[in-house]
Order: sequence, then structure tokens, then C-alpha cells
Amino acid sequence: MKKIGIVCAMKKEFDLLLREFPEGDIHCILSGIGKVNAAAAAERLVCEHKPDCILSIGCAGTFVEDLEECETVIVNRCAYHDVFCGKEYAGGQMAGLPLYFESAPALVKAARKALPQARTGLLCTGDQFYVSREEDERQKRWFPDALAIDMEGTAVAQVAFLHNIPFLAVKIISDNHTQGEQMEHYDGFWSNMADRSFTTVKAILNSILEDEKVG
Repeated sequence: MKKIGIVCAMKKEFDLLLREFPEGDIHCILSGIGKVNAAAAAERLVCEHKPDCILSIGCAGTFVEDLEECETVIVNRCAYHDVFCGKEYAGGQMAGLPLYFESAPALVKAARKALPQARTGLLCTGDQFYVSREEDERQKRWFPDALAIDMEGTAVAQVAFLHNIPFLAVKIISDNHTQGEQMEHYDGFWSNMADRSFTTVKAILNSILEDEKVG
């Protein structure tokens, strides 16, 4: 059976996953919030557990008007929204690396099999919790097709890329920036809906475990 490594930023996310999947073929690590924490945790996961694939699982915001709280986004590629390395690189591109880090097609396929109604698309990552329309507009200029925004996913994808390990991110929408009162929506997500939302993650993980091909 394949070994899945999972990076979670927040203890609430971590506890929900551990409740569903006790330690075994799924190794879950709590990173803390932000890109450096996520990358450090992913590197530790690789060194200690040597997973067959790495997943970034957690919540994310969105500025897509018709994406609702608790909807699942299956991430097929990731990019940074807070990186600029000069005119010779695209906005969001780290020098010497691709602009986009692609999810493994087999993992995307397994996730879509488990949750065919979920949206599939781009995740943007940066060390910033977006709270204003002005900030959203700046990101939209770089990545108009972004479905979700978080603070860890692309950093985990970069570590997986450097180690040539298949990667996938699955994000639950916790707040929609177009609906106003963003922090209230975010707090309400954790108070009322997080448990129910993470049942979709369980279905995706089971589908990956059942699939024979991970890369």
C-alpha cells in the first residue's frame, strides 16, 4: 500500500485528519502557518517518512463569487502570489523555478473520482491573509484564474517538486472575499462547518489509497 504524507497548517485541520486516519500508511504533520513553516514540515516529512506522495490539505479563501464556503477545490497547479524576482521573471515566479508547480495527474484523477462535483484549478499562496478588495485586485492581475488562496500549499508543492515526489493540494473554502465580513465568515467556518467539510477529504484520501498509480 502506498504511503501518503500530509502537511496541515493548523491544529484544527490536523486534529480532524488524525481522527479520521490514525498513524499508519498516512503520515500527517502539523506545520504551522506560512510558507517557511510549510516547507520545513514538508522536508521533514520527506526525510522521516519517505512518502510516495505529498498532499497539502486545509482551508483556503477565494475571490470567485460563486464558490461557497465548505466547497472543495482540487488543486491541479500552484503558484506564489507574493514573489517578484525581477523583470526577466513572471510575477509570482521564483528565480530558477517554474511559475506553476503541477499536481500529479494521477492524484488529481483519484480526487476527482471521489468528488466529481468539486472544482479543479489554481491555488495561489503567499504570506498574507487577504482582507481587502485592493489586495484581491492585485492578485487577480497576476492570476485571474485562481480558485483558492492560502498561505502554505505552493511551498509544499515546491518541496515535492525538488524531491520529484507526486503532489496534490485539496482545499476547503473557508471564506469568500466577495461576500463581505470576511473574518466573521472565516470564524464561522471553524465554529459550524469544518467537521462536515473534512468528510470530503476522507473520501479523496480513500480514493488515492485505492488507486494503484500515484505519479
